[in-house]
Amino acid sequence: MKVAFASTDGITINKRFGETNEFKIWEIGPDQASYHGDRSAITSTLVNDERNSARAGAIADCPIVCSMDIGTRALARIVAQNAFHLKTGTEMPITEIIGKLQGVLRGNPPPWMKKAMERAGADATAI
Repeated sequence: MKVAFASTDGITINKRFGETNEFKIWEIGPDQASYHGDRSAITSTLVNDERNSARAGAIADCPIVCSMDIGTRALARIVAQNAFHLKTGTEMPITEIIGKLQGVLRGNPPPWMKKAMERAGADATAI
């Protein structure tokens, strides 16, 4: 499944959802992970709430979004498109989150993750 990370350097989750202009997209499975590029979300003509709409729209195919933090309006947009937000609270290596997600995928994923996998087209029962 695709996961969007709020990062400026591609190494560390280092942005709040509302501060990021670009997301790093990874495809993550139980035993592999691959980088799928950057997604630009903002143009200079957008203001306030339009920016959060653009961010959410740019990653609409990602059932999991990971950032340092997220505001309530932005979170509502993510939830409305049936995605899940993971909040790190501090800067954290992307690879650390990938490893944690893979560990959960190899075990018994919680219902929200099974739902995310189904949305991504993965067979949640095959894990």
